[in-house]
Amino acid sequence: MAKKFPHAEVLGVDLVSPRLENPPRNCRFEVHDINDGLSKFYGTFDVVHARFIDSGLKDHHKFMLDAERCLKPGGVFVVICASHLLTEDDTPYPPFTQANPQGSWFQRIFFVMERGLKNQGNNMDISEGIFCEGLWNHKLLDRTSCRGAIFTPPIGLWASASDSHKNATIKKLGELWRNNLMTVNRHFEKGFLNAKRPAEEYPLYGPNIDEELLQDRHRSLMQVRALWGQSHGKNYKVSETFEGGASSSEGGFTLATIYSDQVQWGNRLSSYRANFTPEMKALINDSSFDVLKHHYEAEL
Repeated sequence: MAKKFPHAEVLGVDLVSPRLENPPRNCRFEVHDINDGLSKFYGTFDVVHARFIDSGLKDHHKFMLDAERCLKPGGVFVVICASHLLTEDDTPYPPFTQANPQGSWFQRIFFVMERGLKNQGNNMDISEGIFCEGLWNHKLLDRTSCRGAIFTPPIGLWASASDSHKNATIKKLGELWRNNLMTVNRHFEKGFLNAKRPAEEYPLYGPNIDEELLQDRHRSLMQVRALWGQSHGKNYKVSETFEGGASSSEGGFTLATIYSDQVQWGNRLSSYRANFTPEMKALINDSSFDVLKHHYEAEL
């Protein structure tokens, strides 16, 4: 961000200081737990950008209010989170189970991790509710500036487009997401153990997830959600550059859809979880469901 906008002063806030060689001069970092509040940053920023942090929040409502208070007049708040995998038909991708060995191991670990987060006090139902509601009713933001967006990039190299330039772009996008998820795959153990599933089941996930990602065994899409809105105080509306309901499609599926209507946005998000199968719900709510311990022992 700092490299792309050299005229801007960029502050990164995290629990640990990143190890970066030669960071841009306009970029600095501060070690801080945002769960402790952000009052020292109130009224400071033109843009507050929070990406993929919802699993570490203790109080989602408090964070949203705190982040919005950090804006200058006319400042923009952007929050992004990832959810479970999608099929090309915009439904939850089937997870691996003993009854469905053709399902996705990555989707399975997503559901197990959701249980782990609940057990450590982070109720993802609250996060889901906040995202379904959007930012339209937030008093510190101009309602007319608020938007929601769904981005659904492919995972892997299976997707294609007839146009050569678009095809190269979509292949690169799929490759980047695949590589990113392979890195994420190395950091699930703590959440898995918090889910109270048998520890001997965990070693099965890593190699199976790597294999399905590298071999493009699934035509799956990542579901990334974004919300943004502008604080009161300036005539220019950042969201005037986005048409409500606008979408971008490549390779036969929609890569991105932007919503200006709160009802349409809420219906889109709520319909996704409404399509969870009993197996998906069981992986979230029952640590004894479909235990793979015996499979692991047999392989040893």
